[in-house]
Amino acid sequence: MLGLCIGIVLLLGLGYTNSYKIPEPRVELQENGFSISIPDEEGVRVVAYNVNRNRNFTSFINEGQYNVRLTEPQNGQWRSNFSSGPLRARDILYLWTSVQHEKAVYQSLVQPLNVCNLAGNYRPKGCSPDDEDFSDDNQLSTEGNVSESSAPAVCEPSETQVSPQISVPICKGQLLFEENFNQLNESLWIHEVRLPLDSKDAEFVLYDGKAKVEDGNLVIEPLLWSSYRPDLSIVNSRLDLSERCTGTHNRLKECMLHTTGSGPSGIMPPIVTPRVGTKETFAFQYGRIEIRAKLPKGDWIVPLLLLEPLTEWYGQSGYESGQLRVAMARGNSVLRMPRGKLVDGRSVYGGPVLSTDAHQREDLWLSQRRKSHFGDDFHVYSLDWSSSRLLFSVDGQIYGETLNGFTELELNPRWKQGSPMAPFDRMFYISLGLSVGGFGDFVDNLRTSNYEKPWKNYHPQAKLQFHQAQEQWMTTWKQPSLKIDYIRVFAN
Repeated sequence: MLGLCIGIVLLLGLGYTNSYKIPEPRVELQENGFSISIPDEEGVRVVAYNVNRNRNFTSFINEGQYNVRLTEPQNGQWRSNFSSGPLRARDILYLWTSVQHEKAVYQSLVQPLNVCNLAGNYRPKGCSPDDEDFSDDNQLSTEGNVSESSAPAVCEPSETQVSPQISVPICKGQLLFEENFNQLNESLWIHEVRLPLDSKDAEFVLYDGKAKVEDGNLVIEPLLWSSYRPDLSIVNSRLDLSERCTGTHNRLKECMLHTTGSGPSGIMPPIVTPRVGTKETFAFQYGRIEIRAKLPKGDWIVPLLLLEPLTEWYGQSGYESGQLRVAMARGNSVLRMPRGKLVDGRSVYGGPVLSTDAHQREDLWLSQRRKSHFGDDFHVYSLDWSSSRLLFSVDGQIYGETLNGFTELELNPRWKQGSPMAPFDRMFYISLGLSVGGFGDFVDNLRTSNYEKPWKNYHPQAKLQFHQAQEQWMTTWKQPSLKIDYIRVFAN
């Protein structure tokens, strides 16, 4: 498979053009697995299938749990049978296909496939309403599944799409997802266990640990390294997250760290915090998301209320495929820019993230400033995302709108291959967590009420500089937790 993927770069680089398009693969259930096929066409030389069960692909480089490379068609079909054992009603299959047609290679990723919606004579128990263990959740694996009761009486067709796909029409205004955090549903919210990957944007945290539910709120609380691993020094140590690691881009960097206290290796992340998301269970394209949350208070803490790309169609580094901040307020009680502008917790921000650079990032954000810190109480943060705009509001009050046309920023030429809303024209999933420090959310030379920002962006020992200032920032961490009351997603 790797050789085939490398071939893509080489052949496309030679300037081949072709009108070939990969047909939609046919996936059929079998007694102990499934089959995939596409019809043979003149010029097709090689076909490869990569499939994951209940785990999304993040790029076309990733090889699937089930994979095959075919060099000959049979009976007019490029077909392969996969032995996976009996599939379950709640299983989702993720599939990408690679085809060499003449001298060019093409790749396509289909929408996630709900097992209950596949063809074949071996549908698992629980898919049919006549089955004793049937559940509407088989159509959408979230607490707030799509149902007739959540749809408006008169259905006006919506542009919203969801993943996994559902078998009923989606209507404007329809409630698609609802999470009230009466308990932590770990089959819906998957915990991340990884180190930040991008050194140009790296926050000073390790993502690990469990979020918890208290009084009907999801609580994400940061820990000092000394509380997380008192047996392991923050310097001259080796961390191996091994099998628990959820990193998918570069497991060598996301799952292991050896620190020496100096140079690029620096120290262990000074802060450890849980992070959860619906990457494997729920995503949507266009819609309105509402999050009622109480943001953290404490110097250099940033809440992460995000939509992240389900599959990185436009690239994997530097936010080439985009990220959407539903809302963000820095935890600092007082924080001034070098020329005096206040950017502390009394200012809420929302907008696209398309760069690792803090200045470029803030230029694209919309904001509203209030008299009190956004961590003083719960507020409802909303993002209305359509094929033409991003609309941000807090407590029902609109404070900014961003229209399409991100290609004009000339940050990524691949966006021109998408719609006018690219890169925000694909499926995105919900991601919740905390960030501390880093280079993307704090420009240099900021000042709190009594001290300057203690690290320099992109300095090889920035984490150490932050850690050494612990006595300054730790005293401000009176309310460092992010609390989330509910999340709802509606169709546009």
